Formats: sequence, structure tokens, C-alpha cells
Amino acid sequence: MKHKPLIIDCEGLSQKRIGELADELDLLFRDVAVRGESIIVQTALSKGHYEQAIETIERYGVRISPL
Repeated sequence: MKHKPLIIDCEGLSQKRIGELADELDLLFRDVAVRGESIIVQTALSKGHYEQAIETIERYGVRISPL
């Protein structure tokens, strides 16, 4: 199952926390890019990694949108 790329709106997080989230997501996706207060992720390593990423993103309390 192929998942759509996601854009994560990190408004309200410090740059340090955005970096920490990006680092965690980098272990789960092949492509992770930080753009100001947003993180764009593409190509999860597996379905399990995608599901783990959703849980991680929710833990940070930020919004997720399809790209």
C-alpha cells in the first residue's frame, strides 16, 4: 500500500522540537525535509513505519495534511 506524502504543520513548536521530530521521522521515511515551520515526508520505509510515524506526529500535537 502506497501512502501519500504528508505535510506536518509544526506551528507552535520551537525550532529545536521541529528538528527533534524531523530526526525521529528520518528513521521512518526515505525523504524528510524541514521547510520553516513545516516538515514534508515522503516514502515510508514500510506500512509499519508509516503507522509509527503517525503515532509519533500525534505525540508532538501537530497537524498532518496530505501533500
